[in-house]
Amino acid sequence: MRTLCGTILVAAMVAANFAFGANAHMQDARKSPEWFTRGVMYQIQPRAFTPEGTLKAAAEKLPYLKDLGVTIAYLVPVMKMDTDMDKGFWSPRQIKSGFDNPKNQYRISDYFHVDEEYGTDADLRDFCAAAHGIGMKVVFDLVYLHCGPTAPVLKEHPEFTWWNPDGTVKKGPWRFPKLNFAEPKLREYLIGNILYLMKEYGADGFRCDVGDGIPLDFWCDAHDMMDSVSGGRAVLLCEGFTVCNQYKGFDADYGWFPGLNAARVRNSWVERESSCPVGSRFVNHYENHDIATDLRPRREVQWGHEAVDQVLVWMFTLDGVPMLFTGNELADSDERHSMFGKTPMDWTQLDREPGKSRHALVKRLAALRREHSAFTDINGEGGLTWLDTTANDSVTAFVRRNGRETMLVVQNWTGKDVRCDVSFAVPKRKTASYLAADEENRDVKGRVSPDAVYSKNAEFVGGTTFRVGAWGAWISKVHF
Repeated sequence: MRTLCGTILVAAMVAANFAFGANAHMQDARKSPEWFTRGVMYQIQPRAFTPEGTLKAAAEKLPYLKDLGVTIAYLVPVMKMDTDMDKGFWSPRQIKSGFDNPKNQYRISDYFHVDEEYGTDADLRDFCAAAHGIGMKVVFDLVYLHCGPTAPVLKEHPEFTWWNPDGTVKKGPWRFPKLNFAEPKLREYLIGNILYLMKEYGADGFRCDVGDGIPLDFWCDAHDMMDSVSGGRAVLLCEGFTVCNQYKGFDADYGWFPGLNAARVRNSWVERESSCPVGSRFVNHYENHDIATDLRPRREVQWGHEAVDQVLVWMFTLDGVPMLFTGNELADSDERHSMFGKTPMDWTQLDREPGKSRHALVKRLAALRREHSAFTDINGEGGLTWLDTTANDSVTAFVRRNGRETMLVVQNWTGKDVRCDVSFAVPKRKTASYLAADEENRDVKGRVSPDAVYSKNAEFVGGTTFRVGAWGAWISKVHF
């Protein structure tokens, strides 16, 4: 649950982590199930996803998501929310929203049962069963950094948080009571909650709200339990980032889009990859429940539809897992949207532009991930190689490789036409003075196929030369 300012703070923390974890890349990241590594996620915000705002209504939309190419349905928290009207325990964003609604999805009162706003416990079981019935997985949202001020568990276990001398609960970040992970009984309680959500409802994995704000050893213990009951088929996703957390605790971290700038798109990946365990994964996205609530104008208006289309190409072809937010596939830009109240999106956008074209694009990009395993087989430098171009300030290029096929992706991150050459010669990686020099040959062998598997406002001229129009993109095979 991060604000935009929080995202800036995360960037600063990441920079610090790069120095602290300089040798994290000397070990491999944990192995994760293919349903996740090859998947396409969709974050469902029930308050916006359907007019009813319920789990039953959302379940009826699952075949639509399946047809779109989504394989993982990620639900924002649907457990019982705190109803305390004392605004001293409301987040500033909650108050600013104007809904005057005490029910904040990230201020939980009961971790085990569904809030009546969304339906019943049986409705959540039915939602998961419906998803599993059509081959989809379901990820729940865990909010363990804090809880609601009137959560019954705080009365039952006052040691789970901190208290003021006058007997009132202390406020933590976002003005909510912070949970005390130094207390062994709290850890046992929360790991028991994860087990309950898996066994009682059928959760396949969990997104961990502010996961980097909770001790990593807790998540390692949680994943051990999950592996024991799922046979290694469950996942934990961290909203946040620490350089070593994918050794054992997490299957992926959040991968926020770095901005509409070619150099930043490339450099942010290179810096991150060189500081993490080999094969680390990131959930790539440009909008989520926080950004859609806080940012005005929204991405579609701020960047424009063509630029957002380009970001989607980045999401679906970069290593990691793409995550769509409710309405991204319709180019939704409704500024009424808020996580703090019911604001159903307009589904008629699917029948008109730019929604029609956006829906078709997302469906095509999801199909490309299924059709070409190079996009999903190998994460990190082993599967993705950046290529220099004669227009590095405007155009990025990389190949995805898995030993069986090579896919080339060229993207223009500007509103101007660019003609450029792409170099298939890859410089040796720089290494620290105390390490052996890089001896691996990463040069790209072969010739570019003139037949694009995806092309928008782009043309292959010949050799390794391309004309890429404003916000244009080219994806094709490189034949050995």
